Amino acid sequence: MTKQEDIQELLNAANYFEQQSAGYKSWGKVEVLQIAVRLKSGKIFVTDKNKKLNELKNSDVYIADTKSIFHTIFSKRKDIQTILFTKQEYASQVSEEIPPILDDQAQLLGVSVKIAKNEQNIPCALKGRFAAILKDGNSICVGNNLEEAYVAAQLLEKTSKAFVEAAHLGGAKSINRIEAWLMHQFYKLKYSKEAKKNK
Repeated sequence: MTKQEDIQELLNAANYFEQQSAGYKSWGKVEVLQIAVRLKSGKIFVTDKNKKLNELKNSDVYIADTKSIFHTIFSKRKDIQTILFTKQEYASQVSEEIPPILDDQAQLLGVSVKIAKNEQNIPCALKGRFAAILKDGNSICVGNNLEEAYVAAQLLEKTSKAFVEAAHLGGAKSINRIEAWLMHQFYKLKYSKEAKKNK
C-alpha cells in the first residue's frame, strides 16, 4: 500500500465500524476513539484522538512520536499491526481482572483481561493478551489488522457484559487457566497459518 492508501484506510474505518456494529448490538456499545497502525516501513500512523472518526481528514492522521505509547506497545508486540483505543459500555464498568469465563474470550483475548493502572502499565497488561481495560474506563484492543482489533473490542464488550451481569448472580465461573492458555495458543497458531496462506 502507498502512504495515501494507508491513510485512506484509516479515514474509511468509521464506515467499516458502523457497518460491522449491527451484528454486535446485543453485546453492548463500543466506540473507537483512536486508531494506530504499524506500516511495513515501521512507521506508525495515528488518528487525532480529539476528532471523531467520521470527521477525520487527511491532516488528522499523523506519524506517531517515537516516545509515544504506540511505539512502546508495537516494540513489545511484533505479532500485532493495529491498536484501538475504545470507550465501551460494559468494559467501562469493570474494575478488576476478568478471568477466562468464555471460550471465545480465551481464544482471542487471552487468559484474562487485565486492568492497566496507568499508561506505563499498558504494555504489561497487554502481555500475551489482545485487550486491556484502562483505569479511566476506556479500553485498548489490538490485532494483526483493523478487523481483528475490532473483533477483539467487541469480544471485550461481550466478556465484560457477562462478567458484570454474572456478578449480580454470585460471580462467573472461570475456565481452567491452562485450558484457556491452550485455546489462545491454538487460535494464534491457526490464525498465523491462515494469514500466511492469504499472502
